[in-house]
Amino acid sequence: MLKYFRSLISLCLALAVALLLAAPALAAGEETPEAALRQVQTAIDTHDAALLEKYVDVGRITQRGVDAFMADLVSRPPKALSGSGETLPLLAMLSSAVQSGAQSQTAQTVKMLVAEETRKFVVWGVSSGNFSGKPVKKERQASDGGLFSPLFSDASVGRKELRGVKSVTRDGDKAAASVVLFDHGSERSYPVDLALTRREAGNWQVTDVTNAAALIAAIRKEAENR
Repeated sequence: MLKYFRSLISLCLALAVALLLAAPALAAGEETPEAALRQVQTAIDTHDAALLEKYVDVGRITQRGVDAFMADLVSRPPKALSGSGETLPLLAMLSSAVQSGAQSQTAQTVKMLVAEETRKFVVWGVSSGNFSGKPVKKERQASDGGLFSPLFSDASVGRKELRGVKSVTRDGDKAAASVVLFDHGSERSYPVDLALTRREAGNWQVTDVTNAAALIAAIRKEAENR
């Protein structure tokens, strides 16, 4: 179960950052979905976590990813629970949440904690430079994590690279983009479908990963086949 959980954590990072979106060159200051994706690239390359959170709703996307993750665990619970002395209590909490059902108070509390820890890890990955491939801060400090931080010890901190933008379509204040994300840490590619929303301030923001459930299922299959 630990291997599966850590694989899912890596996926949550990919979902949360929806990362490194390189779009065609546009006029300076032009606020379009493509320009927003370019700003995400800039945030990663310059280690600017604040800029990332302006153009990616990291909290919402991590929550959605964790919701899909927990729903998958509830529908098909892992057969075994294993891990180190440091991670076993945390995995036991996760297992208890799964057994109590996706909508139980226990499950909701665990989902909130895991989503927040994932958000913190994403912000650290950007601010540390790890996600750009040029780390300026290699080790996490106690202040970078929380209760579930030990579960991230094996999560991929390699560079996240977009290797293909298939399409960007716009409908009023909503837009959609299909991309292929390559994780240099796991050396795997993931097709990611993004939803963007134009905010009141005028900027576009990545607000959802619409194929999260399919990505969760694919990652679980990868983990189970190892």
